[in-house]
Amino acid sequence: MRRRRGVLLMLLLLVGWGLASGPTPAHACSCVEIPSPEIALQRSAAVFAGEVLSVRQKGPNLFGGGYAEHPIRATFRVTETWKGVEADRLTVHTSMSTCGFDFDEGMRYIVYAYETSEGLATWLCTRTAELAKASDDLAALGKGKVPPSPEPDKRGLYLFPTGTVLACFSAVVLVIRLLRLRRRHWTRQRGKR
Repeated sequence: MRRRRGVLLMLLLLVGWGLASGPTPAHACSCVEIPSPEIALQRSAAVFAGEVLSVRQKGPNLFGGGYAEHPIRATFRVTETWKGVEADRLTVHTSMSTCGFDFDEGMRYIVYAYETSEGLATWLCTRTAELAKASDDLAALGKGKVPPSPEPDKRGLYLFPTGTVLACFSAVVLVIRLLRLRRRHWTRQRGKR
């Protein structure tokens, strides 16, 4: 009789544990209204077109699922800008959740991004889209500007020769100093004899 109760109790515990740890409810992302390109331009911190160079995301958690709240970082080579972009390379954050935007490496997009504490971010309810499907946006926004390419650091051109000359000069001074100390030491040793 005790054995049956024990087995029944174990079975109830397993069923209860299975029900309690089942899948969590899914929350769909619902966009009330996607603004027009003009309004989206006003509301956004940055609007640009570019090609995705890389997409970095967090790996799966212990049970194989993804971390929906963790950001995905997409790095772009910016080809055209309408607002808020001053460089030809830019990283935008999104989420792995249903509201995040799914960027693919090598694809070109028009991105409407807003400012967060981690930098620029976008999500599904902005007008961010594949560039090939954004003809309405391109027509409404008009011709954008080409972002400036970063200027090479010219300090490095002078740093190498200057550093080499200083290092050689220091080495010569050090060798002369060591030779003088050695000669002085020998002179003292001869004087003691």
